Amino acid sequence: MNKAPIIANPVMLDAIIGEIQNGLIENITWLDVAFGRSQRLSKNMNGKKIVTPNVYCGGWNGHGENDYIEVSPDSKIGNFSFFEIEDPQTINAGPWAREIKAPFGLIFWLDLTRVYGEADNRNTEKLKAEILRCLNGRDGWHLSEGRMMINRIYERAENIYRGYTLTEIDNQFLMHPYYGMRFDGLLEYSELCLQ
Repeated sequence: MNKAPIIANPVMLDAIIGEIQNGLIENITWLDVAFGRSQRLSKNMNGKKIVTPNVYCGGWNGHGENDYIEVSPDSKIGNFSFFEIEDPQTINAGPWAREIKAPFGLIFWLDLTRVYGEADNRNTEKLKAEILRCLNGRDGWHLSEGRMMINRIYERAENIYRGYTLTEIDNQFLMHPYYGMRFDGLLEYSELCLQ
């Protein structure tokens, strides 16, 4: 099973996301799957509209038969991460190049007993430091194109999965041994404007 399912022939932001997916899988041993870009999908359950994060992984089949995999906390995928690309993406164009900037969120959800192999360890700051070290390129990999800047980390349930109809009260998905976090920032990609 591919631990970093990347879309075929990625370009621009998808290429940057693919590099980050590979960097995470190669350097964070407890991460089972590093997914790419998610989409918000809606469904009706008991007359209520439910909005969930889903990633397209055509042919991955790591969870069910659907090409879309729900990446909610209770999805039984293991320890995973996925990206949200927020609207709008901005474009600064000059005579020779254009720069595309996109706000992003990188969400992690995990079971601490699988990370530490112990029932009572909740050292979450160690995990944040490990992820930041990896994303900052201190583990030996770097983005070949583009840049990533992280400017916020969220740990409260309503901020990690914001915009979705998942609530901490309904499913208690952050109670021990479970943990989640969200890294927000900006992805940048430049390309030459050839005529």
